[in-house]
Amino acid sequence: MTSPLKFQIKQTSTKSTRAGESARCGTLALSQSTTAGTDQQHVKRTIETPGCLMYSLKGAVPHLTPDNLRQQSFGGVNVSLEQILQTDQPGSFSKWPETSPIPQFTGSKFTLSEYLRLQDLITFCDLRDYSYAAENFRHPTTPPTRKLASNTDNHVVLSTPKGIRQLTLDDYLKTVRHYRPDVVVALADTIAETTAPNEKRVRKSLERSLKWLDQILLERAGQDGTIGDRRAEEEKKRRRERKEKRRHATAAAKAAGEQQEQEQEQEQDQEQGAETSKEKDEEIYIEPIPTEPWTDVGLFAAVGGAHLEESRIWSAQETAKKEGVDGFVIDTLSLSALDKDARLKHVQTSLDHLPADKPRLIYGLHAPEDVLEAVAMGIDLFDTSYPFQLAEDGMASLYYYGTRPAGQDKSNSKTQRSINLWDDEHGDKFVPILEGCRCYACKDNKHTRAYINHLLKTHEMLATVLLMGHNMYQYSQFFILIRESIQDGTLQEKSTAFLATFGKEPTRTLEKHPNQIIVEAALQKRNQRLEGAEEGVVGVIGMGASTVNTPSLGAAVGAHAEDVEMEDGESKSKKRHETEEAGEDGGAKDEVVEKKVKKAAVTKSSS
Repeated sequence: MTSPLKFQIKQTSTKSTRAGESARCGTLALSQSTTAGTDQQHVKRTIETPGCLMYSLKGAVPHLTPDNLRQQSFGGVNVSLEQILQTDQPGSFSKWPETSPIPQFTGSKFTLSEYLRLQDLITFCDLRDYSYAAENFRHPTTPPTRKLASNTDNHVVLSTPKGIRQLTLDDYLKTVRHYRPDVVVALADTIAETTAPNEKRVRKSLERSLKWLDQILLERAGQDGTIGDRRAEEEKKRRRERKEKRRHATAAAKAAGEQQEQEQEQEQDQEQGAETSKEKDEEIYIEPIPTEPWTDVGLFAAVGGAHLEESRIWSAQETAKKEGVDGFVIDTLSLSALDKDARLKHVQTSLDHLPADKPRLIYGLHAPEDVLEAVAMGIDLFDTSYPFQLAEDGMASLYYYGTRPAGQDKSNSKTQRSINLWDDEHGDKFVPILEGCRCYACKDNKHTRAYINHLLKTHEMLATVLLMGHNMYQYSQFFILIRESIQDGTLQEKSTAFLATFGKEPTRTLEKHPNQIIVEAALQKRNQRLEGAEEGVVGVIGMGASTVNTPSLGAAVGAHAEDVEMEDGESKSKKRHETEEAGEDGGAKDEVVEKKVKKAAVTKSSS
């Protein structure tokens, strides 16, 4: 079957840091029809490899506005199904448009790319958000998969914003048919335990994943992939019915007497023998579900095996045999109980048994020095959750790869691979985050460290926008220089120099900066006051002031609420009596209440 994905290796490194390693650079391009119903193709976007897919939350790259998003040099976005499935999906897609409402795509299917307004990028759709596979990664939305219930032969467990849900193969296929992502990862039983799983659990997960992959490949080719499961269910149903029939016949024979029972048993055995022979000859017919080939959807397959070498080899070999698989996702989540060297060893085992002409993606290796090791092993795609996590913590990247960029501050030493702009020391530094950086935040010294420090402490969302843009830019430059080093054969030397200059990523404690704790505490206190003010608004409306419209209404309501609390029952009754006398209609009552609210606000502000 023709795939919309085209992977081309431009050059392979002639030098390696380990035996069997082979870093390579290339391109992953997605082609699609220019017009619906035609064979004319055009390249939608190309991802340079080694490269990254932009990390997203609920389909949106966090903190980046659309214009800043397009300034990044990443060609694709990683979207997690567990974050975007709606309450009534995949059980019902009744509200999902059949054709695109966007004028330039009229007549074509409405896809996930159009829904997220990412038509110019490659949408890579996976089941889960695997960013928490990294050590000490603070997950901002849903809890890690390792806290969920186990998968079964019929479903995998997802943690969605609306709670825990079970995704069956049928639901998965419905989702792909409606969303039509550019690339989708096959349904797989991913092991997420924090301890090393036993051999039985690993074998079961691989068997489930390969079975689902076979069924998905049938669907992709335009055949009914679940017809085998439906036939098996029908066979089980008929066996239950026959068993129930025999049970009723036996009970009836006992009630009729022992002699009659023996005669009936003989007749029953003869009938059952004939019936069984007839049932064996009878073929169970299941009506196939009509499907269409996935001519516009690429397919990646998961390669697992946990910490068992034989299982990893078997998984890689069996997955590589499947025709129609465009790429592979190498499992690292099941290796979370091991140290980094052990994880890399098992990843290498999987890579040794995969074809070299197809792209490989990996999660859980985010820090720059880990990326360098993975690239040397032959990994092509990563995700950008590392720069996102730095931005969440108020940190900015200072690292570089290869020769120090011109104009960059030479004081950047081993301890300064990143800085935390929550620190008070940056409050009076009117210099860019990084000298010589050409990102939106640093270019022309538009936004200084002091300014971003101020934005963080005042809880302005622009702070994380600038930090995310800067960190993403530095990460993209890091990969650009890696590709250049592969082409000129200096990957090993530059990687060694990088580790000597910046060392390893510090162990993350997940503790928030003291200044961040203070700011968040102040915000919580302010929100409580606002909630109290809203309750005051409800009180005013209850007295008939539903038409109050004054610029100082918020302050007035707060003051009025405090005054009302101090009044006793007699004062409240007197005030209501005065209000009623001021006018017979509701408008006059509202006017009196409005005057009293304004008077209370003036008194409160003067005091």
